[in-house]
Amino acid sequence: MTINTGVGGKTKAVKDKSQCSISSLLGSASSFLRKKYRSARDLNDAEFLSLFDIPEVNERIDNGFNIKATAALLNHFRDRVQDGWLNPPEQLMDLAFDVRSASDEELIARAELVLDYDLEVSGIPPEINEVGEIDWQRNILQNREWLFRINRHGWWPLLGLAYQRTGDERYAKAFALQLSAWINNNFPLDTTQADPHIWASEQVALRLRVSWIPAFGMFYHSPYFNTTRKLEMLRSIFDQARFLKQSTAQNDLLLNGGLVSAGVTFPEMREAGKWRKTAVQRCRDYLRGNEQQRPDNLLEASDKLHTSTLVEATA
Repeated sequence: MTINTGVGGKTKAVKDKSQCSISSLLGSASSFLRKKYRSARDLNDAEFLSLFDIPEVNERIDNGFNIKATAALLNHFRDRVQDGWLNPPEQLMDLAFDVRSASDEELIARAELVLDYDLEVSGIPPEINEVGEIDWQRNILQNREWLFRINRHGWWPLLGLAYQRTGDERYAKAFALQLSAWINNNFPLDTTQADPHIWASEQVALRLRVSWIPAFGMFYHSPYFNTTRKLEMLRSIFDQARFLKQSTAQNDLLLNGGLVSAGVTFPEMREAGKWRKTAVQRCRDYLRGNEQQRPDNLLEASDKLHTSTLVEATA
């Protein structure tokens, strides 16, 4: 009896008992994926790592080496963010800031204001709690649009651009601390119980497309964006994409831009194919209901899942 080693197609003989043992381990790992859970935060390390279809990661999980599996996961994304990662939009609407027309000096000056909590177009800062963190739920203006903007983190791409231009770790530190604080204070709920300001479907979509996914790549090499925070962010991105797939909100292009962005940018996640399929179908359904607004080639493009067309059309 032989099995493929996966290197150059070579094979080697194994005993029946050994093969049964390997099959058992693989079966145990795959059973994680069938487990019902509300959030990726409910999963232990091995269960979470099993959500990724990456051979180097899965091999180490099956052998019980979760630390090595985590290292393999982070090494995988270290290479992935180097080339072709999803960029933020060139117009950061929440800050009324046009990246295309701004000089480096103007961009850095605006990023400095972000460090002083000038986070969105109104210029009204959020409330800072007793431990120096943003109070994400406190709506000091009693204005839901203001609270929407605070919770979709539209300034993170600006911090990321400033970080890439200067290497100044203050920008990465601000991002990293806000990331952890937001995740720790905004545990995801199901669609019927979610806070409408923080977990409104369109806000989740914008958060993923505009801020979260680009920031993951822009800050990847900062020491402040350490292993713990990378894993926190991956768990939360998974939860937010899953939330969008389960959402029963209006299936417009904006909402599904976040879902297709997650599905295209993280194809390693085992549910990514379902996210892409759902987003494409919802876009098709929406466009069929809005014939007068439909670009002639978008349905054909969506069938092929042409990344640039879909992402830019829904940004």
